[in-house]
Amino acid sequence: MIIFSKALADRATVWEALRAEREACEALPADLVRFSAEKRPVVMWNLTRHCNLACDHCYIDAQEQASRPGELTLEEGVGLIDDLAEMKVPVLIFTGGEPLMSRNFYAYAFHAREAGLRTVISTNGTLITPQVAGLLREAGIKYVGVSIDSARPEVHDRFRGVSGAFARAMEGLKNARDAGLRTGLRITLTADNWHEVPALLDLALEEGIPRFCLYHLVPTGRGANMAGKDVTPEQRRSVIRFLAEAAQELRDRNIEILTTDSPMDGAYLLELLKEEPERREYVHRLLSNAGGCSAGAKVANVSPTGDVHPCHFMPQVVVGNVRQRSFSDIWIDNPAPELLAMRGMREHLKGACGSCEYLELCGGCRQKAFHYRGDLLEEDPTCLLERSSKVD
Repeated sequence: MIIFSKALADRATVWEALRAEREACEALPADLVRFSAEKRPVVMWNLTRHCNLACDHCYIDAQEQASRPGELTLEEGVGLIDDLAEMKVPVLIFTGGEPLMSRNFYAYAFHAREAGLRTVISTNGTLITPQVAGLLREAGIKYVGVSIDSARPEVHDRFRGVSGAFARAMEGLKNARDAGLRTGLRITLTADNWHEVPALLDLALEEGIPRFCLYHLVPTGRGANMAGKDVTPEQRRSVIRFLAEAAQELRDRNIEILTTDSPMDGAYLLELLKEEPERREYVHRLLSNAGGCSAGAKVANVSPTGDVHPCHFMPQVVVGNVRQRSFSDIWIDNPAPELLAMRGMREHLKGACGSCEYLELCGGCRQKAFHYRGDLLEEDPTCLLERSSKVD
């Protein structure tokens, strides 16, 4: 996650409210927590594969008729929450499928509130009625992220596989906003919508949504079938330049601009700041502290059936299951060799990633390397840096 608003305009609105307040993070200014060296992971928990949409890019291959057998039971899920609370993880993200379709969602959300965990929800927004928004607030949900992939309803609906998805998602986003919840509009960047980023940012501003988050396409699940729809390096650079300029121009507006799933965005920001040495040094310090690709270190994923992955985009790497061992044992006390390898991977990267001057603050996306090169250690071929040594 690269928070452009903090790096370029000294602003971070939403993340301030989600900051970890314990131990190592306590001494940090609120808006620097995301850039801290804190190692306890943000945990993304896919509660269910069940979903009422059929999005082209879904990394978990969620389905409307997804079978529920095998999902963690209520007792198992509550045990996971208690373990995460004892670990004092900074944030627990409820996701899916569509997390609001999990039969245990509210039980988990209210239990997490009582356990003292900060929770957020990643949702398609279509199920957030005013009543649901009120329950989310009551359950202590700190942030609601809703995916909107086009400012044109027909394009969003086509991408999401259901007619009317845009109208319902926007209504859900506004219901969450009106209930006093912190909200964010999210877009997954593809060749079909990269040019709509300005319109979507305008939409967030018009609707008073305080966070605009751009996700890069990662070829996992159904997203693997969309690899040919990824943007070109120049299209990606164009979008990043636009967001960098927007973050500075909107410094006095209540909007936080960030990107995720692409640590190379930070490296490209440094390239853009070569004529501003003081700002460049400041951003370099933030990014170095954050450490680039967080898989296996600052982020973790728990599947609906309890498998633990180094990243939610890395289903092929399973480092344990919370049905057999606690998450804390899997992640901290007795990590599997695969997890230790992920944490030490930076020293062994190949190709352009291994020799890059930005290695320590980027490292590329390891899942993209695996998809395109068949090797987690290979270079990320979607890199947007302009250099002659890059292999196409």
